[in-house]
Parts: sequence; structure tokens; C-alpha cells
Amino acid sequence: MSKQQSNKGTTFGLDGALSGVETRQKASAIHDHQSGDGSNDHLASVYDNQDDQFAAVVPFIKEGLEQGEQCLYVADDNTTETVLDALREGGIDVEAAQETGALSICTKADTYLRTGEFEPETMVEFWEETLAEARDREGYEGVRAAAEMTWALEEDTGLDQLVRYEALLNTIYEGDDYVVLCQYNRDRFSTDVLSDVIRSHPLVVYDGTVCQNFYYQPPDEFFGTDHPPLDVDQTVEGLLRHAQTQRELTERDRFQSQLYEITSEPERSFDEKLQDIFELGCERFDLDLGGMARIDPRADLLEVEYVSDSHDHLQPNVTVSLSETYCRVLTDSGNPISITAPADEGFEGTVAYEEFGVKSYLGTRLRVKNGLDRSFFFVSHESRNTPFSDAERTFLKSMGQWVQQELERREYEQRLKESNKRLEQFAHAASHDLQEPLRMVSSYLQLLEARYANDLDADAEEFIEFAVDGADRMRDMIDGLLEYSRIETEGESFEPVDLDALADEVLADLQLRIEETDAEVTVEDLPQVEGDANQLRQLLQNLIDNAIEYSGDKQPQVAISTGRAGKMWRISVRDEGIGISPDDQDRIFEVFERLHTRNEYEGAGIGLALCERIVERHGGKIWVDSEPGDGSTFSFTLPALYT
Repeated sequence: MSKQQSNKGTTFGLDGALSGVETRQKASAIHDHQSGDGSNDHLASVYDNQDDQFAAVVPFIKEGLEQGEQCLYVADDNTTETVLDALREGGIDVEAAQETGALSICTKADTYLRTGEFEPETMVEFWEETLAEARDREGYEGVRAAAEMTWALEEDTGLDQLVRYEALLNTIYEGDDYVVLCQYNRDRFSTDVLSDVIRSHPLVVYDGTVCQNFYYQPPDEFFGTDHPPLDVDQTVEGLLRHAQTQRELTERDRFQSQLYEITSEPERSFDEKLQDIFELGCERFDLDLGGMARIDPRADLLEVEYVSDSHDHLQPNVTVSLSETYCRVLTDSGNPISITAPADEGFEGTVAYEEFGVKSYLGTRLRVKNGLDRSFFFVSHESRNTPFSDAERTFLKSMGQWVQQELERREYEQRLKESNKRLEQFAHAASHDLQEPLRMVSSYLQLLEARYANDLDADAEEFIEFAVDGADRMRDMIDGLLEYSRIETEGESFEPVDLDALADEVLADLQLRIEETDAEVTVEDLPQVEGDANQLRQLLQNLIDNAIEYSGDKQPQVAISTGRAGKMWRISVRDEGIGISPDDQDRIFEVFERLHTRNEYEGAGIGLALCERIVERHGGKIWVDSEPGDGSTFSFTLPALYT
């Protein structure tokens, strides 16, 4: 198989092909290696016994059948029946595969020695004919071959020819869909032959592991110089260690990348992300269940908060004594703690061990500012034979750090929400309570003016006029403050809102003002959104009214447009008026902030603050783009009805 056809061979050689075998390889490294020298997917399986042999070759054949390839097995070291029995035990429907022609069991007489002796050129022709027939006539995706190479030990077969043939296989099928697994019994081949076999195969399978072969030499190098024999034991062990290291690095990078993808998705909730993190951790640590619990060491209390799956005992809101759980050993440092032999580590007799049946545990303590600490953990009912690695502990800590930050953010947001609610209640109460004394002041001023009008001089009349005006402005401010406080407390539930129809209603309400100012208002087709219709009407009315108000001496020109912004709609209200200085664009959304005197423009200075509060309640944002003298564009986002 060629370097271009990487989806077949590389999949086999790395991520899945020996699906019953632990494949420990880094796909990119192999693919780069192959791309550099033009080799196909050509593997050597060096095995010590029959169990090792079939542990590699059965999944190899099984995957080929699943991928629609024609599979050939050349038996020699084993009988045909032995091979078929092994394939059956591996879950392959041998009879069905043979009946369709997808699986053939051959012998050396059918293949390598079909002319009576081994001739590399004749064998090349055989493979070419087999591939052409399988792909063109039979419609298979390609050919996958597994060959027992002990036939080459016969006296009339030259082992130098065998090695030369193996090296040539790396180039003759370039561009073809071929995967070849050559099987070598370590007990029957000499060190010199195995040394050359290793050098002539890009990939080596040993001890159930597919290894990138850094001893591999392309044909031009292999035939160009003499090579000292390799120490086969050291070589395959070195390849195995290298493959395991590569696998660990690949696994680490893969899980870290998946964790980043989960945590960086802005549209998903904390609970959804946490569930995915639990599932990722269970896969990474090979444990059954992930969970998080509130812990209070002083009260000896553990309260389960989240679990990734159903459990007879570990369920949300369940409480238990902290001292009866494995979480009691968590330290303030936040370093992960693992327990793989609970009975030997002092947990025999505890609820976690005896009742919950937890046999393996990996957890860490999350120190949460302004809240209860958490235990973030993964458990299993199965005992673990190997200790947790440093890489696994580091990954748990990475997950825990994100969860801790999110918990602190949620705690802060909750406190802020409660604080804002108290402020709203205070503002509402204060504003409501101020109305009665203010009405009394206004009433007595009016009574004073009416009863003693003939007795007041010009100064007194002016003073009363100032007092009445101040009371009126205070009433406007109190009304605005009450309206501001009601955005959250008295808002309606969200429902589909047709902004087109809503804009028509707003323009009808403003019709008199539009006629008085000779304003020209244009509106694009507006979308449907999810929201509170009354508040959105107020939002549009405030922005359109402001656009007319701050048009200066020009005829008011107002344009309302829209555009999509991800899962939100952006609505913009544009005017050609006096504009706003960049230095003032942030503070115009604050309560009672005014950029102009009351003689220039009327108002209580709360309209844009109301607009911001309405937009924020709908999960959107509001902003302004403006320059003095060039008009202003107020834009806000609202959630689309259909996302």
C-alpha cells in the first residue's frame, strides 16, 4: 500500500488494526516515516509462541474483512485447520468469509513455491495478479495478506533471497492497496536472518504492540552496504519501549486536546461540560465512575454533588461521613491521591469499601474560594493491578483546575446575582417609599403658589418654580429607578417575538413625534427572536426615540438593520445626528449619566441604562459606534428563535 493510501494501512498499523492487540503507535510519526521513503504498509510480526502469533494476526485479518478487503493467509508453521480455529475463536465467521471469497487460506505450494522453488519475480507477479483480480473483478477495496514465513527454512530456499524479497516489497506496491504481515517464529529463524528481517520492515509487531521501526532501511540503503547483525532481544525490546513511550505521549496529547475542546466550547453549560469531563476521565484512567462532592472536614461531612453515571450508593445529595470515604486522605495541596489496595491502606471497614464496594480511587481536592471545598474523583469496583502513572495524576489535576475555576466563577456570579437582587429590592422599596413624601412636597408647593400668589414677589415665585421643577425631575428619576428595578423582578417569561411586528407597533406609538420632527425612519426585515415582548418594545422605542432626539438641527434620519451573529441576531439603530465622543461611550449606559444639560436635552439619564439591562436579561450585549458629528449606531444582540 502506498504512502498516499494512508487511511487503510496507517489505520491498521496504528489506531485500530490489531483491535484485539494493544497498538501503541503514533500515527503521524509512521505516516511521516512512510512518506519520506515510499514504503508501503509492510509489517513483520516477531513472535515467541503460538498465542503471541494469533494475538496479532487474528485482529489483523478481522479488520481487513470489516474494511471490505480480500484477505489471504499463507499457512506453514500451523496447519490450515489450526489457523481456521484461531480465526473462529477471534470472532470471525470463517465459513461465510470463505464462501464469499473474502478469505482464503493458502499454503506455500499455492504461493511462494508454486513453481517448485522460490523466485522473487514470480511471487511479485502472484501478488500483482491477486490484487488486480480482487480489486477490479471482485470489487474488493484491496488485499490484506498474512504469511507464515517458516517455508523459507527449507534447504533449497536461499535466505538471502528471502531477505532481498522482503526489502523489495517496500517499493513494488507503491500506489496499491496492499497490507502485508510477515510472521517470523523467533525459535526457528537465526539471529542474522531476524536482524535483516527487522531492517527490511517499516513496522514491527512484538509482544502485541505495533512498533515504529527506527532500524528500518529503505531498499537503496539496505542493499548498498553491509550491516552488522542486530541483537534481536535488545532490538525488539528497544522498539517496544519506544512504542510504549510514543503511545503514552500520543495518549497524553489526545486526552489533553479533548479536554481543551470540551472546556473551550462557549455554547455548552457547566453541567454538560462536566459530564463530558467525567466520561473522558473514565476513559483515561480506565475507571467506572467520575464524581464530585462537597466536603467539610470540620463537620466530617461529604455530600455527593455530581456523578457521571447511575450508582446504587453514590447519588447526588447523598451525605456520608467524610471519615468513612477515601476522600478523607485528600490534602490541602490539591495533589492527586490514589488508592489501589484499600484493605492494605486502612480502609477496610469503611462505608466506601464495605458498602459502596470501591476498590480503586483517584481523586484530588479543589479549594473553592468563598465556598465549600470539593472532592473531584474517579472510582471503580474493580481492583487495579498497576499504580496510577504521573501522567494520569497530572491529567486529573488539569481537569480539577478547570472545574475549580468554574466553581469559583459560578460562586462569584451567584453572590453577585444575590447582591444585585438585594440592590433591586432596595431600589424598588426606596423609590416606592419616596413617592409619597415627594407627592406631599409637590402638593404643598402647588397649594402655596395658589393660595398666596398675590402675596409673593417675583423672587418668591421664581423660588417656588425652581422647587416644583426639582420635584418633577425627582419624580422622573424615581419613576425611572422603579422601572429599572422591575426589569428582572417583573419581567415576563420569554416567548417567540416577531421584531417586524413589534417595530410597527413602536413606530405607531411614535407617529406624532415622527410627524412633528419630520423624521424619516427606515426598517429592514427584522427576524423572530426569543424574548420578553414588552421589554423589547421598550428597548426599540428608547433607541428610536433617542435617535430622533439627538439628531441636532438636521432632519432626523433613522435606519434599523439586522444581521446574524452565530446563534444571535444583531439589531442596529443608526442615526445621522450629533454623535458621541469615544471617551463617553461607556458611561452613557450607566444610571443617571447625562452628556448634556437639561436645557439642551430633556430626560432623566436612565433610558440607555434600561436598554442595557433589558439586553443583558436576554443574554445579549449592547454597544455604540460613534464619532462626534458623524451620527451613532446602537447595536444589540438577541437570541435567535431558530438556531
